[in-house]
Amino acid sequence: MLRKCIIFLSLFSLTACQMPSATAINIIQNEQTLKLTIPYEIGRLDSSLAVDANEMMILNQVGEGLMRLNQNHQPIPALATEVITNADQTLYTFKLRNASWQDGESVTAYDFENAWKRTLHPRTNSPNAYLFYPIVNAQNYHLGEVGADKVGIKAIDEETLQVRLSQPVRHFLSLLALTPFLPQRTSLVKQQGRDYGKNLLSLSNNGPFIIYDVSANGTIVLKRNDRYWDKEHVKLDYIALYVSNHPTRTLNLYNAGKIDITRIGREFAQAYANTNEFHSTQMWTTQYIRFNSKKKFFQNKKIRQAINLAIDREQLVSELKNQAQPAGGLIPPSMKGFKDSFRKEWPLQAPKVDVAKAQALFKEGLAELGITKPPSGLIMLSYEDDRMQLAVELKRQLRQNLNLPLLLNTTSRTDKYRLEKTGQFDLSLSDWATTYPDPYTLLETFTSDHPANTGGYKDKPYDETLKRSAYSSLIKQQVKYLAQAEKFLIVEDQAAIPLYYVNDSTLIKQRVHSFIRHPFGPPYSFKWAYIGEQE
Repeated sequence: MLRKCIIFLSLFSLTACQMPSATAINIIQNEQTLKLTIPYEIGRLDSSLAVDANEMMILNQVGEGLMRLNQNHQPIPALATEVITNADQTLYTFKLRNASWQDGESVTAYDFENAWKRTLHPRTNSPNAYLFYPIVNAQNYHLGEVGADKVGIKAIDEETLQVRLSQPVRHFLSLLALTPFLPQRTSLVKQQGRDYGKNLLSLSNNGPFIIYDVSANGTIVLKRNDRYWDKEHVKLDYIALYVSNHPTRTLNLYNAGKIDITRIGREFAQAYANTNEFHSTQMWTTQYIRFNSKKKFFQNKKIRQAINLAIDREQLVSELKNQAQPAGGLIPPSMKGFKDSFRKEWPLQAPKVDVAKAQALFKEGLAELGITKPPSGLIMLSYEDDRMQLAVELKRQLRQNLNLPLLLNTTSRTDKYRLEKTGQFDLSLSDWATTYPDPYTLLETFTSDHPANTGGYKDKPYDETLKRSAYSSLIKQQVKYLAQAEKFLIVEDQAAIPLYYVNDSTLIKQRVHSFIRHPFGPPYSFKWAYIGEQE
């Protein structure tokens, strides 16, 4: 009960929590306490299952893998003290440093092997399993075709992990900095079974911070891990993560000095754009419309073309008010191609709205389908965040320009993913936050067997083009194949409709230093952050 008072005292000074303990007072008054918000409660922290950005953000603070992303978003050694590769970079041998879990037990190579194979186990049903597919027999094991002993992941001893790849992977070390590649306490996983990660306080952490408290209202307090191998570089004592999904309320907390960092909603971005605390970053993320390709209506190419031309992207971006850029492709301009930006090397311009042509195509599509009007009750999925207004504007445009009526279903990311997986949608307002620093990660989600291909899109030539990219030894050739695949997907087949390249607008108090915002993978790193003098 005393720990729960921390949150209420810090945010609202409620009188219900009286006579706080000395520990609670220290947290409230501790100058090295960073405070921010998360939009909803975290129900589970399991690195095998986590795909939500907030879950990954917390796992990145309380976990430590073989590698960690630095301030330049490059992988640097974490628990790996030495990385040995063979000539063709298909065999990696990692030597582990002397590190421990929060209770003092050693982190071993077996904790990595068991965690990774658990992610791949068919019964785990992990949405992250595909990230391990470059490893020998990883996909075959995930599909139940071979046993775990055939997978190219092996702990040689407690301090040595060996990983064998099917082919060289350009960004393999960056992959290892992602949260699905974290170790898991083997004994704890065996003890908790399918409930692993549901009780946040029962987890064993090995990162810069540990989970110190979880309140009844979902607030999470992280505390500096005194057993962390690199604890001398961790300056923060506490991180308080308050639950708030109301943009106005969250901004009021920021302005009152109750929190130090917050994403800022589109309706407020312009008011703060010229302040020193406003930070806008183009993420390696694209917002787009995904079709349910199993629905006959959207199997018609002219229907998809009509929707593409009926959308006024400039108006959408104007509604967002966060410096977003209309998108012509899936791959954002901030991602690198061969030598320059991918978009500069392979430009795809955002199409201009053309209502007359859209209406003509729509009419032709309806005729080809043998109908005179679109089906009733078409559902578009969206998010229950500041993109709700975006969904409303899209609905308005499509109704006005094509007489296409849509029903909106705005829900959480987790529930939205469930509805997509079970086919309970017609269109989906979607995004894909780049998992690793390669344009391939955005395009592979439309391959036939990818777990994120919730629309069921299938095209064998497209799949083969991406395979050629993956297997090519020359980076220039890899990028060329990726450009060909993207052009076919977006321009020729119009299997998805890019809307805009995502900008992340954040307010950060000037007293917060060395805060790292990553454009891919786990969104934040607080290992090196600290509270200091305002700049």
